[in-house]
Amino acid sequence: MSIMMSAVVFEGQEEMRLARIARPVCGEGSALLRVAACGICGSDARSYFQGDQFTGASRIPGHEVAGTIEETGSGVRICQPGERVALAADVHCGNCWYCRRGIFNMCTNLRILGKHLDGGLAEFMLLTPDILRNGIINRVPQAVTLRQAAISEPLCSVLASHDELTIQAGEFVVVIGCGPMGILHLELLRLRQARVAVVDLSPHRLTLASREFGAEWALDARRSDLAEAIFDVTDGLGADVVIVAAPSAAAVAGAVGLVRKRGRIGIFGGLPSGSAEVCLDVNRIHYDELRLVGNFSYHPRYHIEALKLLASGGVRADKLTTFYPIEETCQGLHDIRDGKVLKAVVIPDQGAAE
Repeated sequence: MSIMMSAVVFEGQEEMRLARIARPVCGEGSALLRVAACGICGSDARSYFQGDQFTGASRIPGHEVAGTIEETGSGVRICQPGERVALAADVHCGNCWYCRRGIFNMCTNLRILGKHLDGGLAEFMLLTPDILRNGIINRVPQAVTLRQAAISEPLCSVLASHDELTIQAGEFVVVIGCGPMGILHLELLRLRQARVAVVDLSPHRLTLASREFGAEWALDARRSDLAEAIFDVTDGLGADVVIVAAPSAAAVAGAVGLVRKRGRIGIFGGLPSGSAEVCLDVNRIHYDELRLVGNFSYHPRYHIEALKLLASGGVRADKLTTFYPIEETCQGLHDIRDGKVLKAVVIPDQGAAE
């Protein structure tokens, strides 16, 4: 007789249920993870409310996962029962043009946990041989709880984007969007000793970014003089870097007017389907030699760096997170959409979450 477990099952736009299903069987070359915590990504919320062409029917979502290895099959060496580990989203193929050059996040055959493979919104998750071989799995430092470790995955993207944008101490950085990813940007910019202005439509989130996370300037995105305000506090130069962490075409277009000559613009988030085409001032880009950088995913090495940052206390995960039992996953999705929480993290098994 099969051992049963609780799992969240996504079946289509606003169709998600908590089900009792058979616990995965740990076969040769696989490992079984007892899930302690699984963050809900903004992409999970978009898939739920808008649908997702990439996610097959009856998929267990969730790619921000931490837990304890329950069992390993024969031949597994990367982890052992009882070890605390965290996972990141990507599973690359290892064979394509990009993988052979170490650009794993651009893998032609990239698969994402919770979209192409069952994810972590369940009591147990099967780590198949290809996840163990070509996915991202690392031990959690003793100083980090498993609840905190679930933040390591989104933190990877932010670390990678800051390196790609070569952000230096003392630079003036504008972060557009004060959602969970915008706040993670703010946390890391504090560590990099950058000067930061945040821009958002929500007065509540602007206040939070300023009072709780140390933004020096908090500016309403609707200001008609937004660019003037940025140039005023930068002695007429403009920002060194603008990071667009909001799914807004207007924010992308407006970023071009906020940076100095040779300034850098990071397009951190994608735009909704049907509104991804943006009109940009190409002359400004050309004559002032602006750099536009797309920021998607990360190299696997950033996951280790993210866990070390959490262990050092440099990133204050507990200030961002709100926890939900697995039966309240849909409530967490609604709270994300409504801006009531920064980071929702589901706890499938209350006894496994430390």
